[in-house]
Amino acid sequence: MSTVFDVSVGKSYAISQLETRPDLDLPTKLQLCYRFKILPWLTPAFKELVSLPIKGLGPMGIAKIPAYILHALIQVNHQISTHRLTLAAVVPPTMAGMCHTPLTCADGWETGWTTGPAEMLRHPSIFYSSWDILAQLESVEIPQVCSDCQESSVVNVKETGCLLMEDGFVEDKLEELRAWLMSH
Repeated sequence: MSTVFDVSVGKSYAISQLETRPDLDLPTKLQLCYRFKILPWLTPAFKELVSLPIKGLGPMGIAKIPAYILHALIQVNHQISTHRLTLAAVVPPTMAGMCHTPLTCADGWETGWTTGPAEMLRHPSIFYSSWDILAQLESVEIPQVCSDCQESSVVNVKETGCLLMEDGFVEDKLEELRAWLMSH
């Protein structure tokens, strides 16, 4: 009613009451976000859904999400999945520091990448964020890689931003969704 008669205080009160409900799931939040233009709910709900498998929502959950938002969710999940598979397959270059065994370090880095971050990127049931993967890279000691080469290689991965591109994919899609919501 508050939305129909443009009573902003009533709408704000209703939203604050809904936010306290423990049974308010993410698909319902997106449904209400679309229907009543509750923009503050869009970003957290969308970001959380991006990190979950869509199949896990079930048919009822999927049916609640407005088609345009569901399509955007599928698009960004596909973009992230393709990016992750590419990162897993292509080992970032080893950056040799003051090293006496650069070939050994390069082999060790490749092995360390394929058994660590690449496995995390390809994991079928656990979603590791790019920040989790960066933290793993910074904290693990990779055998056969000297500390200088490892440090230089991790800095290179950070500086290229290849692991942090996922956040940009989500933000771009959210910007598009915000514009779409305001126009409908």
